[in-house]
Amino acid sequence: MKPKHSVFWLAAFLAIPVLYFITQFLPYYHAGGGALPSLGSLFWFPERNKHATDFIALFYPGFRVNELVSALLITQLVAFFLLIITPILKSGGVVAFILGGWGVFGLVAFLTTRSLSFSPVMVYGGYAGILMLALFLAAIILSAVFFFKMYKNYRQTVSILKSGDRDGAGPLS
Repeated sequence: MKPKHSVFWLAAFLAIPVLYFITQFLPYYHAGGGALPSLGSLFWFPERNKHATDFIALFYPGFRVNELVSALLITQLVAFFLLIITPILKSGGVVAFILGGWGVFGLVAFLTTRSLSFSPVMVYGGYAGILMLALFLAAIILSAVFFFKMYKNYRQTVSILKSGDRDGAGPLS
């Protein structure tokens, strides 16, 4: 399918993963008056953010940074893959499908990871967590809208072909 607004779709498909990576650097955890480490900083450099992991452990006994692997590492890898594949495949159904799947996985992963879900720690997280959840939801909605537009174009093409058949001069005659 070649949508009429393929530049819009290309920009939208690229913007969501880029914005997701930006939110990785926004302050997420507030460690009881201390510094505000981002999720990326906490995940990749937990030894530098001992006060944040200790603060989270107050609410979740036995908390380890490894609990964030499925919610962060997998979503980061797929977002990076989307940034590579989107300019190659342009605004196609494969990109929309991967983006929608990424959004569903990210939404489920964030809502089921106890230190990222809506909890006392999330209250300290503020805008970064809400923005990430909004981006996952936006990915799902954008993918659904793309497939709906694709379906409408398909129905329009089928109706044009059927109307040509009624005239006796079908597309194959």
